[in-house]
Amino acid sequence: MIAWLAAVALASDTEPAPPAETPPVAEPTPPSDPAESSDLEALRADLAATEKRLDELQKQIADTRLALIPKDTLKLTFEGHYRTRASMYGHLFASQTDAAGDHDTARLMTHQLLLRPKLDFRDVAKFWAEFRALDDVVWGDNASLASTAVFAGSPSNTGLDGVEEPTVTVARAWIEANVAVGVLRVGRQPSQWGMGLLANSGDRLDQDFGDSHHPTTSDRVLFATRPFAIAHRISGKGDPDIPLIAAIGVDRLVEDPLIQFHGFECPPGPVTSDDPEYDLRCDIDSDGVTDQTHSWVDDTRTAEQRGGDWWADPDDDVQQMVYVLAYRGENVRYWGRKGELTAGVYAVNRRQTETSSKVWVLDGHVHLKNRGFLADAEAIAITGDTRGITLPSTGPDPLAKEARLWGYVARVGYERPMGKLAMEVGYASGDENVSDETFSGRPLHPDHNVGLLLYEEVLSRVTANGWTESARGLWSNGGVYNSRYVFPTVTVTPGENWKGVVGLLTAWPDKPDGAVIRCHADDRTGCALPASEQATARSLGWELDAMLSHTWYEHLSARIEAGYLHATDRIPLDAAGLDPKGRVWTVQSRIAYTF
Repeated sequence: MIAWLAAVALASDTEPAPPAETPPVAEPTPPSDPAESSDLEALRADLAATEKRLDELQKQIADTRLALIPKDTLKLTFEGHYRTRASMYGHLFASQTDAAGDHDTARLMTHQLLLRPKLDFRDVAKFWAEFRALDDVVWGDNASLASTAVFAGSPSNTGLDGVEEPTVTVARAWIEANVAVGVLRVGRQPSQWGMGLLANSGDRLDQDFGDSHHPTTSDRVLFATRPFAIAHRISGKGDPDIPLIAAIGVDRLVEDPLIQFHGFECPPGPVTSDDPEYDLRCDIDSDGVTDQTHSWVDDTRTAEQRGGDWWADPDDDVQQMVYVLAYRGENVRYWGRKGELTAGVYAVNRRQTETSSKVWVLDGHVHLKNRGFLADAEAIAITGDTRGITLPSTGPDPLAKEARLWGYVARVGYERPMGKLAMEVGYASGDENVSDETFSGRPLHPDHNVGLLLYEEVLSRVTANGWTESARGLWSNGGVYNSRYVFPTVTVTPGENWKGVVGLLTAWPDKPDGAVIRCHADDRTGCALPASEQATARSLGWELDAMLSHTWYEHLSARIEAGYLHATDRIPLDAAGLDPKGRVWTVQSRIAYTF
């Protein structure tokens, strides 16, 4: 019905001019003799012929109008990919080494299907839905679907964490519409900014090393516009074609967390009013004896225990405002030649009343490409106050934290048709003491892949072991963590469909905490470890990576990757169940179809 109304509306604008009016035919007078009667019959025959021609003309007009009504222009297209990755690891886990020192190779194969259909009406109204299937599901039957493993047939949907995953999920769904002065996007949508250090959509296969596993998704209402274009249209001066974009968005992050935040602790009791640990908030009936026991947060509540009005409490809601101002020039003249120039700021203001959280996130990005020279840089600053990080400190308010987090990546290079030389440096601030009043440790986004082993595998497992499940938010998940690094790369493209990359990664700790990253005697920050337990190396180690890829038929691609890591005693490998020798290698391959 909508398509029909649109077609009719369009047809009304293109309706052909009506045919010239046919002059009226005079009614003949009654004949007075036989000759006149013959003339009358002739006139009647002419009249009938004229009426027949008029009917035919009317039919032609109707047919022309139907032909001018445009057909439904709703188009369905698809984008996405399927990829499977095979990985081998040597000397990664301590359990792989037997008493004789022999080492077995760990092997793993995983799937991932991302399918994103798009409905597009005249390029002004679009709808996307993103389906993910077998997302990082391990090959084979790993859930004992068959009673005897040796007779296994049908594969399971076991993920990398050992938990069964749904076969298909609807990961995202959103609408985009062109309105009078900009573009409006509404729904659960991907979020991408700059180099992907803060917001990374995680839906592409464009990494030099590794794959994406942690896409950034937001429940968001976003409006974007070109302010100069609006101003010139209002003034009647036309579009100045200045690619300055301004956007504002509202994200609904949390409606009601399953974990109940109390903000105070009720020790095991009963505790009487004459005890220094007595807290009136823990005494429900105010009889001088506590009758409630809980920690700062209560994670025993289940979804079934929520009341019917669970969404109605505004104090535990988490929402954020997003502000973007970006200049995106693809054909800008500077340095005497046209090139690419992008610069912008991404600002986020996040709030939660219940935890007194007021946090600002500022992210700046610059991209240049001209005369073969290219440069990218992105810097993040997160500041504010919160009581939502339940790592009690020794201050007057045990949960009060001041956020002071920093991170950046800068890459410069020179590119020619046969290859590219690039140097990348990066930094993620660390926190040597998470129990004080300042919180400063945050990894970069895990889908900004730097190498194959040091960050992606080793520090990812060490942080998960050090912080355990109760502090999952402090895991690195493969992102750059509490360190600064240097990563020069050489890229060669010997043919149109061939690409090879070699890189050497070296990293140093920022603020060793003595647990996840061991201290050294020369560290500026203090360390509680005795001298006998301190590290002998200053760096975290070095890693050599290489990749070779080939593409067939524009959509089918294959690659092989390899890496060798020499990790130092800065990293407590044995505590995380890793091989303490720190000589890890990997060989990986990927076959993918992109559409």
